[in-house]
Amino acid sequence: MNIKIKIISISLLISITSFSQNAKVSIDFTTQKYIGSESELKREKYFNIHSSFSNWGLAFEADYLFDQLDIKFGRTFGGPAPFRKSKTEIPSPSVAKTNGANTVKHWKNAPLFNKYKTNDLIITDHPRSAFQLNTDYDKIAAYNVEYIKNAFPVMPKYYEVMNEPFVHAKDYVKTWAETGGVILEMSKLHKVVADKIHAEIPDIMVGGYSSAWPEVDRKDFDHWNTRMKLFMDTAGESMKFFATHLYDGRNVAGDFNYRSGSNSEAILDLIESYSYKKWGVVKPHLISEYGYTSKGLLGKPYSPELSGTCLTSYNNILMSLLDKPDRLLKSIPFIVGDGNWFYQDKKNNPDGHPYPWVILRKNKDGVKKFTDLKKFYELWKNVSGKRIDITSNNPDIQVNAFLKPEKAYVALNNLHDKEQSIALDFLNKSADHIKNITLRRLYTNTSGIPKLIYFTDLSVMKNIDLKPGETVILECDIDTIQFSNSIIENNSYSKTYLQKIEANKTISFDIDNVETAKKGRAFIKMGIGRAHELSKSPKITINGHIAKIPSNWAGYDQASRDQFFGVINIPIDIEYTSSGTNKIEVTFPDTGGHVSSVILNVERMSKN
Repeated sequence: MNIKIKIISISLLISITSFSQNAKVSIDFTTQKYIGSESELKREKYFNIHSSFSNWGLAFEADYLFDQLDIKFGRTFGGPAPFRKSKTEIPSPSVAKTNGANTVKHWKNAPLFNKYKTNDLIITDHPRSAFQLNTDYDKIAAYNVEYIKNAFPVMPKYYEVMNEPFVHAKDYVKTWAETGGVILEMSKLHKVVADKIHAEIPDIMVGGYSSAWPEVDRKDFDHWNTRMKLFMDTAGESMKFFATHLYDGRNVAGDFNYRSGSNSEAILDLIESYSYKKWGVVKPHLISEYGYTSKGLLGKPYSPELSGTCLTSYNNILMSLLDKPDRLLKSIPFIVGDGNWFYQDKKNNPDGHPYPWVILRKNKDGVKKFTDLKKFYELWKNVSGKRIDITSNNPDIQVNAFLKPEKAYVALNNLHDKEQSIALDFLNKSADHIKNITLRRLYTNTSGIPKLIYFTDLSVMKNIDLKPGETVILECDIDTIQFSNSIIENNSYSKTYLQKIEANKTISFDIDNVETAKKGRAFIKMGIGRAHELSKSPKITINGHIAKIPSNWAGYDQASRDQFFGVINIPIDIEYTSSGTNKIEVTFPDTGGHVSSVILNVERMSKN
């Protein structure tokens, strides 16, 4: 198959505006950025496909996908599945050993195995194959351990016991009122399986619960208390990670909404804060699916417009996850291989259309061709290197930047549903090092069709307009640069979380283990869940200093949701912070809702 990308060699097609800018992005090639101890961009954390090297269909264009685009493998439904054949009998460990030995042949015979095998992979199972109510969890764990020991020629790094289990709780009982007991039992199984696997197979990390529907603020945070909190209380100590699926749209249940931006930030911050409260550490995330979904998508002809919507969601969520390398193990955009199984699904796909999220589809003649989803990987091709300092004064403009020898990559993303005009400010004479720029633009046109266009041979840009939902990458050819400054970002947490809001009643958060400095930046990340008409601008003080609350946050206004649930990022003077414990006090003028989390983010700057 011939791979073609549209390349335009002209500088006049960059939109440079004369009116006032509503966003400013500052970029500094001379300052290396650390988040925790992480600076190097690890592509295996971010640029994955929801498939494995056992997928025969992906051999069709392996060189392009895995060598040229450097796509990494992500996740496969290749777990032990003790109830695959019988829903009442748990096979013995000896059967597990035999089944595992047969599975090894499948992996080794796959055409991608020899060249592309990796341990950086997640295995999981469907709930119906992994769990049955009122069974012996110790026997399940014994089967799972023996199977995993024998089934994999390369031991996977991650094991999710079940995929999206709690939304299937109703499958095991007659009424929704009974599902709470099923959720508890599913959580108990996670703990039993994790304890045995960690004891006998130390090279694999077990976690969960692969939340399909993390609408944690639903019914006054009842959804949090009866799902993720219950899971963390029951099984969390045995988990090596907490797995969450982040989807714009409507995944299985809940309101139609956009998790992109402040909402997904609030979900993950709540999980982190409760982890810190329980164990004094933030256990890492594993985002084993993310993207866009909704009802009514299956069994329809291939839609470039749907792919365009998905691409926007992938980039919106990716740009946020790129800010969390210190507490993220792996993330996978929900892009699967060829979805060959779906063509055989006569119930959901009677007319034989491709699965909506495949990278390879069949046309009417059975010939495979790429879908528009490959544009996600083409946009991010070759992006790597050490993180460099980049900031945006508008939370709707997401930014990340990386530098390696002779290359710098500057990524900008527009969360807003309107065009945004951005001023680019290259600090510390960074622009003097730029010899040439190739600009990659990924957006949807007025018909909703995704377009990836390259502009080549550009000089230093001072302004750029981003279309709604557009992502751009400036690939800069540069002189060799030595870092002269460093900035180290850390998040610090409180043991206080999820506090009810009462009018004029101060809520106090003691933030522990803060490292600060004389120079740098600091932010209070406030997560709140409140009715739309209630205030989002409380009085906030840190160590007695008053913070100014911005009126903007990342992403949309959430009007389609029952209430607002999101993080508002509040910049403060770093001089307001102290080493050790800091006190943050929050006072709202009206009653209702919760402060879900308060995190202090400090970025310490120093000369190298």
